[in-house]
Amino acid sequence: MNRKMTFVAILALAGLALAPVARAAEMSEKEKALANPYPNDFGPETLPDDVIKSYPANVQAGYKKLISNKNGCAQCHSSARPLNSRFVEPEGGIDDAKQDAWIAAQKKAQPEIFTDSSIWTVETKVWSRYVKRMMNKPGCNLQKADGKSIYEFLSYDSVKRKTGANAAKWAEHRKSLINTLKEKNPKRYAELKESKDL
Repeated sequence: MNRKMTFVAILALAGLALAPVARAAEMSEKEKALANPYPNDFGPETLPDDVIKSYPANVQAGYKKLISNKNGCAQCHSSARPLNSRFVEPEGGIDDAKQDAWIAAQKKAQPEIFTDSSIWTVETKVWSRYVKRMMNKPGCNLQKADGKSIYEFLSYDSVKRKTGANAAKWAEHRKSLINTLKEKNPKRYAELKESKDL
């Protein structure tokens, strides 16, 4: 009899020990994002109308997809995450040579955007990689055409809103977001700083 009770107790304890693992597996992508914030998450979830209206029609369409709760990025995390990201994809579409040429020109024209990767992380095809990665996450409803449209917005917007005449304003905005994360979630701030992922 004791053996049977001991066996049942062991099974119960094993079940309790595995419960957090099972819960983590059940967490939605949105819950995971909320549990692990980035500085970006403390920024606005939309852009001002005048900014969006100044963008080409295809780029505006990508923005609308991105902020959609139904079939956009906001189904898995706040749209603030990509909108306030430090990532800048160079002009040139997905052509490596054109993107590399843009980077070379900007290193001369705007060297400040290469000095602090928590404000600007300039990389070839960075948004292309991220959009593909997000589309492969469980439960993502984005179709290939949606992903392309969102990519067109993110790559265009990252240059227009974060560099050139807007670089100083962008730097001020990013620093404010980083400080907000540091104040509201110092543990997460320390983790991201340590991993150079602010």
